[in-house]
Formats: sequence, structure tokens, C-alpha cells
Amino acid sequence: MRAANAKAPCLPRLGRFLLAGIVAVCVLPGLALAAADDPLAWVGRMNQVLADRNYDGVFVHQLGQHRETMRIIHRIQDGHLTERLVSTDGSGREFVRDGNELIGYFPDHRIVVVEKRPRSLGFIGGLPGFDGASQANYDVQGVERSRVQGRPTRVITVAPRDTFRYGYRLWIDEKTFMPVKTQLSSLSGEIIEQITFASVTMPARIEDDLLKAEVNTEGFRWLRREPPTFKPGELQAWSAQSLPPGFRRGAGGVVGLPGPPKPSSHLVFTDGLATVSVFIESAGTPPAISRNGTPRKAQGPAQLGAASAYTTVFEGFRLTAVGEVPPATVKAIAESLRPVAEPVPAPGALRP
Repeated sequence: MRAANAKAPCLPRLGRFLLAGIVAVCVLPGLALAAADDPLAWVGRMNQVLADRNYDGVFVHQLGQHRETMRIIHRIQDGHLTERLVSTDGSGREFVRDGNELIGYFPDHRIVVVEKRPRSLGFIGGLPGFDGASQANYDVQGVERSRVQGRPTRVITVAPRDTFRYGYRLWIDEKTFMPVKTQLSSLSGEIIEQITFASVTMPARIEDDLLKAEVNTEGFRWLRREPPTFKPGELQAWSAQSLPPGFRRGAGGVVGLPGPPKPSSHLVFTDGLATVSVFIESAGTPPAISRNGTPRKAQGPAQLGAASAYTTVFEGFRLTAVGEVPPATVKAIAESLRPVAEPVPAPGALRP
């Protein structure tokens, strides 16, 4: 397989509720017996189901004015995650996750992209467990009764306490605890992204054939994105001078990314629910390529689907912050970062 170039299609980044990967699971003791009106108990049970159960469903993903119908097949077998996501609207795109390997099939580009991704719950993600820090930034409300596609549900609202984060609404099925409808909303209440299941089943067993892509890849280019490895001292360390309230350095710290003249860096910041990634590269390299193959803005704000992005240049480095948060949040995080004099002791090391 040839190495992936910058113009290869992106593997799916479909929002908070369709993650490639950073969702924590918090299962509270005795959750099945939790009070019916406790919203945290409902969220915890939903996370547990997404982590432990098989499901096969069809949903509509709406991002702005764009709507796409997709089928998802999700299997947990002996603790191993396998998934297949299929666009049913004519594009023929398919994505298959097997453990930490993700393969994207793009018939319109005649390309297959293979890359490694961290272990996660899969394409459909819930919300992480609410700790004290998260509750300081979000107000968890509920539990209302409603119906989605004829299913009785409980509606959980997660409202931000300030202007640095977005809000969430979850419609959790009363019988299966699946999130049959989810919304990401702006500060003004506008729906940024929505996922609604038209149908979903939870079979005890899913056969291997249902998890195999049906794309005929004859004549396709196969591109593999290998995770880079670096020696201690190769990466530039960065530190945040100040962060928006509630945000902190996420797990993983500094991760090397290839790029001349030295490896670039990837930092992660989170408030427990929202996540912001910052990509740092030499300002002498061309800006990252967008999904349609055109260069992204060298500096300033941008919108990438449901995510906000902000790029700035500091002392010869280009810093790009991306996350499903308001534009002011990515700007504040990007502009707060400064290089640290000493080199990073090893890839993955954290700095306060």
C-alpha cells in the first residue's frame, strides 16, 4: 500500500454522537436500580449499552442543510469491537472498524484509506460520565417523556453554563437505553447536528458477513496512514498560558505527526464533554488540505462541518485548533499556546 497523501479523503468525523473516538464510559454501581428521574443514571446506562451490546440500525444524519441516511452494524464479541457504517444515499461510501483499525471506502474517489484509531465505543458515541468538573460547566436537566418513531423515550438536556461550549439533547429509549435521537445545539438554541434513528434492533448475534464491505475495489488506490514513531527529544513541547474555564489538557498529551522540517505536534484539550484538538506544524509547510481538496485558510477562523476551527501563526509555527465548540473557544485555546524551551522527554508525555 502506498502512503496516504494530503488530498486523500478524510475518514469520518461525524460529530459528538458519531465519534472515531474519544468517549469515556462511566457505569455507576447499581445503575439498573437507579431512580427513574435521575438524568445521570440514564446517561450512564446509555453509555453502558453502547459499550456492551450489539445493534443494527438505520439513521438520518443531518448537518446544517445536508442530510444523509446511513446504516450502522455494531458488534461486541469477546470484548472486541467490529463495526460497519454504510451510506445508503447513493455515494457508496463505507467504513469498517475492526478493533483499532479503520478502513474507509470512497467509490467516488476510487480510494481506500486505512488508518489506526484509538479504541473507542465506535461511530455512535454517548457522553462521558459527569464528574464534578463537568457539572461545573454544564447543567444536566431532565427527565422528560417523549416518543421517537413510536418509541417511548426519556429526554436529557445538557445545557452549557457559559458561552465556551455547546449544548446536547438525548432521547434515550426507555426499553433498550439506546440514544435514538441526539442533537448538538448552538448557544442560541440552533440545531447544529442531529441524528435520528429510523429503526434499530439489538440482536444477540451478528454474523461476520454483515461486517464486510461490499465495495468492489478493483482498480482502487489503497492508502495507509501509519502512526509515526519518534525518539525522545524530537518533539517540540507546548504549554497553554491560559484556557477557557473548565478546559484542561486531555489524556495523550503530545502525539507526533509527520511533517518537515521536524515532526509536528497534536494536543488535546477537554472540559469532560467537548474536545478541542490543536495541530502544530512548521509555518513553512502548506496549510492542511480540506475535504474538497482545496487548501484551508492560512490564518483566521473557519467552519468544518459541525466543528469550529481557528488558525494562527506564532514564532514560525502554524497552530490550528478544531473542535465542536463555539469559535471563541478554539481561538482562545490556539492563541494561548506557547513553545517550551526544553524538548518533550518522550512522545505521549504530559505537561501541566
